[in-house]
Amino acid sequence: MYDEVGPSEMIVHMGPQHPMLPGPFRLNVKLRGETVIDSEVEAGWLHKGIEKILESKTYLQGITIVDRICYLAALTNEEAYVGCVEKLADIEVPERAQYIRVIMEELSRLQSHLLGMGEYASFVGFVSMFMYTIKEREDLMSVIDSVTGARITHSFLRFGGVKDDLPEGFADDVKYVFGNLRKAIDTYEELFSTDSIYKARTVGIGTLTAEVAKDIGVSGPPLRATGVAFDIRKDEPYLVYKDLDFKVCTQTAGDVFARVQVRLDEMRESMYIVEQCLDQIPKGPIFPEGTAYGRRSPVMRIPAGEVFHRVEDPRGEMGFYMVSDGSDKPYRVKIRGPVYPTLQALPPLLKGVPLADIVAIAGSMDTCTSEVDR
Repeated sequence: MYDEVGPSEMIVHMGPQHPMLPGPFRLNVKLRGETVIDSEVEAGWLHKGIEKILESKTYLQGITIVDRICYLAALTNEEAYVGCVEKLADIEVPERAQYIRVIMEELSRLQSHLLGMGEYASFVGFVSMFMYTIKEREDLMSVIDSVTGARITHSFLRFGGVKDDLPEGFADDVKYVFGNLRKAIDTYEELFSTDSIYKARTVGIGTLTAEVAKDIGVSGPPLRATGVAFDIRKDEPYLVYKDLDFKVCTQTAGDVFARVQVRLDEMRESMYIVEQCLDQIPKGPIFPEGTAYGRRSPVMRIPAGEVFHRVEDPRGEMGFYMVSDGSDKPYRVKIRGPVYPTLQALPPLLKGVPLADIVAIAGSMDTCTSEVDR
């Protein structure tokens, strides 16, 4: 990209600190006039070395670490990590604990979509939308906090169960919050679909095809907006998802507008999933009985072996590959997050678009630089 810059061309660096970037990464853009002719993504300013940190911590200590991969997806990060250990140690999670996990992870998906959508809207000048979504998100965060004891980094899951049971009155709190949230989502959808300026900046803009998305490894809402109905909760059910009735939300246009619409539809499905769980959740223990595993097992040795476990993160496929050598710490941890492939989809999407459309396209992908630079 840098080798040949013509007389009417120039290189523009967006970032690593820039209002439209959800974290410090740099987007290098080659322009001819106002048109993007080439681009590249440059990450690494936030690298935390989480994989190596996990290899130096006991299995229990690792739960706190994976929360920091991306705080918006802390609970699904925990599910992927804890799921690896449960497979290696052949731990069966009681049914009640599985339902609690699904409830909390779907609530987490809701708050993640609300924040991502609000931030994205502010990138394209729809600043008031951020104020609307952040208000509803605060109510959800309070509900999550009532169970986990934390708003963002929860350390809630345990090997074989969860840290605490649902508190008294939890179902009533969820019902109240969902009543307001359903009305709010309908309002968001109406605002997005009736604003002529917003539609001009999103319909037909930044179109990702199913073929390009699959070649790069894109997953989550950006993939489903191309018409590909891939969702790990359906295709490889974990926890009690196989017992729940929900649909995989898709669109076919693959543009900015479609990616936002998928998230609106997914929020409705997440609420439906949580309501089913609250209706169906059985009584019983939140940890397997008669085993050595409990809420506190700071030095637990896991049988030697290797395993890969993946879950449906708010942004797509989150997978952990883990190798155990039989000690109290994992020998190797490799994380396959959803956002790195999503970022790689930006250069083909930006080719040939006006400079002003970059913020709409990049914002609609709902990336998390913290997860990329893990």
